Amino acid sequence: MADEHRDLDPRDRGMAPEPAVERAAPPCCPYAAPQIRPAPAVELRAAAGAAPGDIAIIEGVEIAQVVQSLDNDVPLIAGKTTIVRIYVDPQSFTAPAIVTGEIAWRRGTGGWSFLPAMNRVDVGPAVASDLHDRRHDAAASLNFKLPADAVREGDLSIRLNRLMVPGGADVPFDGLGPTADLPGVETALTVSFRGAPVLRIRAVGLRYHSVRDATVITPDATHFAHLRSFLVRTYPTAEVEWSQIVVDGDNLVPQVAGGFPAFQSNLVNAQLLAIRAREVASGRDPRTHYYGLVDFEGGSSFMRGAAIYDEMTEVFGPVACGPCGVPSFWVWDTDPTFADWYGCHELSHTFQRRHPGFPPANQPPDPLEKTWPYPGGFITDNSVAEQRKHHVGFDVGDPDLGLPMAALPGSVWHDVMTYADRQWMSAYTFNAILDQLLHEDAVLAPQIS
Repeated sequence: MADEHRDLDPRDRGMAPEPAVERAAPPCCPYAAPQIRPAPAVELRAAAGAAPGDIAIIEGVEIAQVVQSLDNDVPLIAGKTTIVRIYVDPQSFTAPAIVTGEIAWRRGTGGWSFLPAMNRVDVGPAVASDLHDRRHDAAASLNFKLPADAVREGDLSIRLNRLMVPGGADVPFDGLGPTADLPGVETALTVSFRGAPVLRIRAVGLRYHSVRDATVITPDATHFAHLRSFLVRTYPTAEVEWSQIVVDGDNLVPQVAGGFPAFQSNLVNAQLLAIRAREVASGRDPRTHYYGLVDFEGGSSFMRGAAIYDEMTEVFGPVACGPCGVPSFWVWDTDPTFADWYGCHELSHTFQRRHPGFPPANQPPDPLEKTWPYPGGFITDNSVAEQRKHHVGFDVGDPDLGLPMAALPGSVWHDVMTYADRQWMSAYTFNAILDQLLHEDAVLAPQIS
């Protein structure tokens, strides 16, 4: 097995310049402290009512899990956290107002169940009306988190049941539900949820001695937690079967200057292959992918990531490794670790994803990546004239880690297989990983005797 796919060194990424953020570090800690953002002040406002005679126009409905278009052309995974985003045209109101809503959903021909919105939105002549821009703001759509019963495998019908001023009157609307001009006639959106295999990950932290003294450097728990969360939020699966261990690294010795040698990831992957072989022989599911985390010691001991690759068969193996630490090199990344998106990149290699070649000066395109669809490495093709076909990333967030729900504009965010800043999962990579998960689930499933 040869390993020539070393990835993502901050020194050759060609990152767009951004203002540096001052991060104070306590004397006892070699890591920079993550930026702490104060909670926004809560503004309590009286609900403004819609003007008599206003009929709200529903411009679109997006069923979001990871990335989606207004045509809802990205597959929906059964059991995965799902947000219904309903876009109300703010300028269909002749006066400023605050509105919220309620949807109805049902499976098949069963009875309707009702679900209130998670938020409320401002409408009126002064509110920006560009639908494309509002898709880029999670707070600009009425959002509904579907319950577990709604996202089971099969078809789901959704309609807007009510649009109303909080504590006030209902507002008639056109677009998805009881129509204002045809009483008794309803329209509904029907989508389908499909099953997907379990994602099986074995995360292995590797210890080593500091280049500066005899201190033992070990990946912190936050790196494991954020990587797991990122995979849950981005991968085409509803279930991540996760386990983790920490072991001593074999031949994991940083150089006095410049971090680890260029071939270090080969040695780490060889150790991971040996661990995997022993554990699979002892009964671990052979569909498990292994990922090694090596702490970068506050920037002193950076190890470039890599995935196992067989040049003869042109196939990636189920093992990869990469660095982890506070993202001081990547100022766009404001959470406590870069292990999340970096690990997603390397693990996606193990699902046969290749480099598309962005930015061109820093990432040579893999010659076997022949169907990459998005110019510039973005998560959508921003040149498409029909904006409803543009894909927008959607991060459902993770309250346990303090990560908020967010919309991710396709004109800013790049696919995880690039070396560009602001990385998320594109529809292209999402679909390809789903195909590989299904393939491995069929081919590598343990035989039941």
